[in-house]
Amino acid sequence: MVDVLYSLVNINERFNRLTLDPFYIHNLDLTMKISWFDYISSQDNQVLNRICKTILPRIYHHVNKLTVEPYSIKHILRAVDYPRLHSLSLVNFQEETLLRYLTGDTILRHFLVDQITHLNVNIYYEIIPKLFREETSNIFSFLLSFCKHLVELTFNQYLCDTTLEFSLYDVPLANCVSSTLTKLEIVVGYFDDCLYLLDGRLKCLSILIINVSSFLTLLPNIDNTKKLPKLKHFSLTSTCLIDDYDDKIIPLLRRMLNLEELTLFLNIMRWNSTYIDGIHLYNDIFVHMPRLNKFNFSIYTKLINSDIRIGLPSNEDIQRIFIENGNRHVGSFVNNLPQNVGGHCHIFSLPYQFNIFLNLNNSFQGAFIFLILDLTHSSIRTKTASTGSSAAKLNLP
Repeated sequence: MVDVLYSLVNINERFNRLTLDPFYIHNLDLTMKISWFDYISSQDNQVLNRICKTILPRIYHHVNKLTVEPYSIKHILRAVDYPRLHSLSLVNFQEETLLRYLTGDTILRHFLVDQITHLNVNIYYEIIPKLFREETSNIFSFLLSFCKHLVELTFNQYLCDTTLEFSLYDVPLANCVSSTLTKLEIVVGYFDDCLYLLDGRLKCLSILIINVSSFLTLLPNIDNTKKLPKLKHFSLTSTCLIDDYDDKIIPLLRRMLNLEELTLFLNIMRWNSTYIDGIHLYNDIFVHMPRLNKFNFSIYTKLINSDIRIGLPSNEDIQRIFIENGNRHVGSFVNNLPQNVGGHCHIFSLPYQFNIFLNLNNSFQGAFIFLILDLTHSSIRTKTASTGSSAAKLNLP
């Protein structure tokens, strides 16, 4: 967008009408990207000066959404007022730089306090940071407490193209509270962080999209029983091996009695049990969610039955259960070990909505799903989405 504004404005009236059309410039991205790697780079001073002095004064009253990076943020925010601005994206900020702007820049603080309802924060690292970082916790808690009208927050951290996580376990309750936030998208270090965010500190939260890196227990006394009647949409993604699914995830899901949309991407280890299949989903999860109408999932189960012998379902059995409940858009593959000592099972909604496909083996029959695959040591990562654009809608009780 920067190139278009810089190159085409004031060439003639026709170009002005096209480039300065309110429909086009209401969502203003003032970052510059290198096309191949899509990295955001600092703008040339000449380009920035022209945008701030010549172009922004002509369009500022149409701008609803604004995307800025560290080098240009001060110039862009001070160039004009933005009376209709409600959505702000802060991208490619290093941790220290962002914290300095948040605590010291009065213009940015003005927008955050008085106007911003939707905020997207992308923190960029050049070296791998520590998991427990006080600066990151301070930034997150500052945003929650300082943005008085904040409704939606996306909080991400990156090292090159890899998403990083952080933990909230040491953030005091008083410093991490919001009475306005309804949607949060975040990557955290531990499942306890998820429980921490759902302990009542975010009073109006109705949508939580969370990626969890580990299920190790940090705080054993976190309450996982209190009902969550305001939560309508929950998405939990984790590629780590989860060996306490029944003790952690099931109790959490049963708290969501008014949930309407659920997304699960899970890699589960179970002992002396059976697979996560349609019977389990209907009997142990859906029955506690009477309003659920959309379920998008990829659930992989690794099973070890060392002490008991349980008759394990075949792939045909698993498909039959879904079909009998009116759900034909479900993929599955099963690999049962001899004498029912264990096995592997993967069930997933179609069309496939995730960018990772775990633990592919020769039991998978993939004719029904289009994937361009990149082989890794323990998983297959999809490079393009499967056919279709919306999550499978299951027939739910």
